[in-house]
Amino acid sequence: MLRPTSEAASEALEIAQAYRHARSLSAPSRPRELLHVTLNGIGAYRRLPQDIVFGAEQVAATVRARPFELVLDEVMSFRHPGEPQAFVICGRQENEALLDLRRQIQEGLYEAGLPYNLGGHLTPHMTLLYDRKTVLPEKLDRPVSWSVREFLLIHSVYGKGEHNVVGRWPLLA
Repeated sequence: MLRPTSEAASEALEIAQAYRHARSLSAPSRPRELLHVTLNGIGAYRRLPQDIVFGAEQVAATVRARPFELVLDEVMSFRHPGEPQAFVICGRQENEALLDLRRQIQEGLYEAGLPYNLGGHLTPHMTLLYDRKTVLPEKLDRPVSWSVREFLLIHSVYGKGEHNVVGRWPLLA
């Protein structure tokens, strides 16, 4: 995953608050420490398998990418029928550096025999809250952006609203 800078997280939470008020969304914003952009999931487990962690760490250590700018310039809801909608801030412009980072991770996972999501469309997004109301896509007057300088492997404890950082790797190439 990619974690926003403190400034970018604050800007994203301000957008969430503004839309909660403007669109009468009733759900609270996600906690600052849970804000992130997912690159690739590697499974849902009751107990985190150490062989999966070890393999993912080995793959992450092979990634070579330069820091890049990530721009999130639109808000919208991702629909989940019968469930609360994910209200997200996302980036619709293609970002070659982000796509290359994701491709390296996915190909490494594939080659290591680990869960991956090779290919597929990527809409980089950060979930700000979950609500029953749907927000149609809308461009932001002021995008949220930050310089991505690292990526992280996290264990998201399902249903607990908790992210434990397993490892982090700087973008240096």
